[in-house]
Amino acid sequence: MSGSGIRFLDTGSNHGKFNMAADYYIARNLLDKPVFRVYRWEPYCISLGYHQDLNEINGDKCRELGYDIVRRETGGRAVFHSEELTYSMIIPKNSKLYSDSILEVYNKISQVLVTALKAAGVFHADLKKGKSPDFKELYKEKLSSICFSSTSAYEVVIGDKKLVGSAQKRLKDSVLQHGSIIVGEKHLELIDLLKIEDRLKDRYRDITKSKTATIGEVLELSDHESFYSTLKIELKKALVSEFDEKIDDFSLSEKDLLEINGIESYFNL
Repeated sequence: MSGSGIRFLDTGSNHGKFNMAADYYIARNLLDKPVFRVYRWEPYCISLGYHQDLNEINGDKCRELGYDIVRRETGGRAVFHSEELTYSMIIPKNSKLYSDSILEVYNKISQVLVTALKAAGVFHADLKKGKSPDFKELYKEKLSSICFSSTSAYEVVIGDKKLVGSAQKRLKDSVLQHGSIIVGEKHLELIDLLKIEDRLKDRYRDITKSKTATIGEVLELSDHESFYSTLKIELKKALVSEFDEKIDDFSLSEKDLLEINGIESYFNL
């Protein structure tokens, strides 16, 4: 059984390769305690689901605008990481917090997010209950390239709009879940970075906007940075209340960083 407590890790803003490599590394090597990490993206970055076709993205336009493209270890569809706070949680298999039930882990982590968001002023944040959508049918549609075009069970929503998009992967010795907490509307630029006909882009943008909530519009934020700081504090408190574990602030060692830098190229596209 792993040690008690949850490590809280804030790695700040980094390029996409680092962010994906860090999740990969932690989920395989730092397994004495669960780790909850928060991070952001500089420059902005598109992450593709593990099996998603790179040809769905206009790589030339991304490079022209200075955006990175990476592949996630998890499944799902494309996410444009911009005005958001991203989280990941790695739970070792030998931790008492681990469960063989995908939905149980998903639900518990989602509840942490809801509790923290409510405490940070997003009072209408809630969990979507019910069955997951038929992804085989969904992926036949062109709009399926976009992660935020649908919601599934236990995702964080405001009304019927998705506020947090998450994905989970089961590994040999741990479970990894990560997701995007959307603060601003810049994620809608993903529509312009997809290889779709120009005549369809306005329609797809409107559809995606109708299915997506942002914290910025709910709270009428003028200062995203202040909100990020508040949300991090509330996430720590919510982890304590949901898992009944103490929180230990944690930093990656020089050895950890060297190992992460050594596997970054695996995620580059």
